[in-house]
Amino acid sequence: MENNYVSLKSSLEEYNFNGIITINKTMLEQIELLNRIVNKDANILIYGETGTGKEVYSEYIHRISNRNNNKFVKLNCSTIPDSLFESEMFGYVTGAFTGASRFGKKGLFELADKGTIFLDEIGEVPMETQSKLLRVIQEKAFMKIGSENEISVDVKIIAATNKNLKFMVDENKFREDLYYRLNVFPINLIPLRDRKEDIILLSFYFLDECNAKYGYDKKLDYNLLAGFLNYSWPGNVRELKNSVERLVLLTTDNIIQNTVGVISQYETERKIKKINTGINPIKNVDKNKSLREFVDDYEIGIIESYINKSGSLRNAAKALKTSPATLSRKLSMYKNKLN
Repeated sequence: MENNYVSLKSSLEEYNFNGIITINKTMLEQIELLNRIVNKDANILIYGETGTGKEVYSEYIHRISNRNNNKFVKLNCSTIPDSLFESEMFGYVTGAFTGASRFGKKGLFELADKGTIFLDEIGEVPMETQSKLLRVIQEKAFMKIGSENEISVDVKIIAATNKNLKFMVDENKFREDLYYRLNVFPINLIPLRDRKEDIILLSFYFLDECNAKYGYDKKLDYNLLAGFLNYSWPGNVRELKNSVERLVLLTTDNIIQNTVGVISQYETERKIKKINTGINPIKNVDKNKSLREFVDDYEIGIIESYINKSGSLRNAAKALKTSPATLSRKLSMYKNKLN
């Protein structure tokens, strides 16, 4: 175990690109391309599911660029109310509107001058602000709210989204001209389920972080790592990081063997949403029924729903992680109750 761990430690050093941990061929090719174009005057648009590391990539781009001695400014566009977008991005002058600071305010573009601005969840920017953002990209200048004077800026723009912006353009929810301005150099991040070769490496990287943070010297059991490899990680790298930290904190032994708690809130919420958006499996709502009878009705409803969707009892049993005999027995018991 110790020799393998030493080997992994050397791999972590070799395949750690300023926070991007990967041995995946496609991602290594992406990093090589970024190294070649990072100092060119081209906007970068990062596509990726939630938790794939869009912010980590943006920080990497800034660190390896010739702007790394200047500011790296981040804005999560999904957290800003529509009415505040313009003042956040471009700032305002004294007395620009009721409630404005008497000192005025610098916007994020002004703060990021000569540096990099990262616009996460770019698809959330309201249409009226998109036109002003387009102007900054085209003319490298903007006006603060309440001002008639232009401010020139030199900013590297990195945008990111987990949405299909081209589809949003077709739906008239995103400006086509802005889309093409941002999409000069697109990067598609790979979900963790499609880069399983990175799971072990990332697990040890996050384990080292947690050990250092909490003063532990814990290790990961091989069976636990096998469970990591078999899990789909719908929350991607972020979910893996959270799961490792949770296990480090909850496990009392130095060897972490228990997989309890690995399936995080991402998977739970996904399953709940799937159930809630389907047909209510309780067939007979009767106020005279006991709790046990309601539970039985609900369980049978789920079983029948899975059988209908998957086409067979065997497929339903596999999806529900049980045996066909168990499902058959439950269905028979339920029918006997009705007779």
